[in-house]
Amino acid sequence: MSSLVQILIIDDQTGDAHSPHQRSFLRAYADPAFEFQFESCAANGRYDPLKAVQALHERPDTNLVLLDIKFGGEGDRLGYKILSLLTGQFPAVPVLILSSVNRDIASLGRCLEDGAVGFINKGLQRKTFRETIHQALSIGRSHVLLGQSAPLRQLRRQAARLSPYDQIPVLIIGERGTGKERVARYIHHSGPRGNGPFVAVNSAAIPEALVEAELFGAEKGAYTGATNTRVGYFERARGGVLFLDEIGNMGQGAQAKLLRVLQDGRFRKVGVSEEEFTADIQLVCATNIEPDTLIRESKLREDFYDRIAAVTVRTPPLRECRNDIPELASHFLRQLGLAGKKRLSSAVTEILGAFDWPGNVRQLQRAIQEAVVRSEDEAEIVPAHLPAFLHPTTSHRVPLGIVPSIGSVLPEDPSTWPATRLLAEVELALAARRRIQAYKGRQWKAEFMRLMYPHCKAANAKGFDDLVKRLTQGPWGELNWRQIPSVRNLIEELTS
Repeated sequence: MSSLVQILIIDDQTGDAHSPHQRSFLRAYADPAFEFQFESCAANGRYDPLKAVQALHERPDTNLVLLDIKFGGEGDRLGYKILSLLTGQFPAVPVLILSSVNRDIASLGRCLEDGAVGFINKGLQRKTFRETIHQALSIGRSHVLLGQSAPLRQLRRQAARLSPYDQIPVLIIGERGTGKERVARYIHHSGPRGNGPFVAVNSAAIPEALVEAELFGAEKGAYTGATNTRVGYFERARGGVLFLDEIGNMGQGAQAKLLRVLQDGRFRKVGVSEEEFTADIQLVCATNIEPDTLIRESKLREDFYDRIAAVTVRTPPLRECRNDIPELASHFLRQLGLAGKKRLSSAVTEILGAFDWPGNVRQLQRAIQEAVVRSEDEAEIVPAHLPAFLHPTTSHRVPLGIVPSIGSVLPEDPSTWPATRLLAEVELALAARRRIQAYKGRQWKAEFMRLMYPHCKAANAKGFDDLVKRLTQGPWGELNWRQIPSVRNLIEELTS
């Protein structure tokens, strides 16, 4: 396999091999790290979108596609069809849209929604072209682009709408493990600042005493211990995107210091009394806790929230994108270099698709990594290779909140199904409680609720009551569980 980045260019003007168009392109963008192939999709005097699919089938090592959305007299209609075919059949291969400088936001926004990783302008300088290619390869590894479920398509649609507005601050809200930084990088890459830097900062890690120096920079000798000039995050992100993660953990003092910068777009370095600098950045923040909760708990200033959340973007949890799980699992195998070497059994795919994934995409990735290690040299990953939290505890175990398929774990007699499903979920909940209690002691309840049942109201007594009600009255309707000794004994232990 070649170590070069294999790039397929799909453009109606590529012409035959060594045509003037191809020679001109290679003169402009030849790079020792890239190998280019060209496809015009021409067939018998017309353009055939299936030629693009065939070209990728014939070049399985392709790392990236550059697609011109305009095709001859057919306009962009054919280009859209090619894009949907490629992203649908080859989700692991990122597609960059070749566009003019004055790009059509509406049409290119549709390209983002259909799975393109971004745009690359014709006429870029070679260095900028190379940087854009590498950014596209990086963002192409994101789960945000792989999914075709409605929530992920909506997420891409939001990013498309944001793409031309690089002065508007964005707040990304989502559960842990849903890829908020990936979404921030996607917004950065698809916008006008895509060729600028992307600086990611963990807000909780900024020391309160050094917040100004960390954010705005400081001159040598400005404070005790400042032996060198410090370049702040705002200066590092100049011309690009500053991403502040876990914004709810940023101290109130730091939030206050950021307010003026966000309002006026100017800041002073520590130790510089006169000169002001322009904050030439787009600010993107993220939190896994609802802003209303943070404000109510006095962890987020309301005026600061107003400044950082001109637009909010929500990352969907994995349980809302179940149809994307098989492709995501295969994607993580490809990341490990195991494409064509290991496969998931149908039983594993069913188990992965049924689980609730409280840790979302990050938890799924770790589960696949552990299964790969446990499977050793075997070509197929089977249920026995999965992590312990996915192992059935009994022959009747049902994954969290999921109705099993008929004939998989249910008895033959339909009248016993409600009791079977209830028993399975109570067994799972009790097993989780025992594991968590072993290392959390008296604090087990909050951790249990957070990990196993995040949809319940709170990790407290009221939330636990909601859980018991859900287990005993559940999605299968009313059931007199007190008359079933096995269920009654388990629930009594669970609630003790």
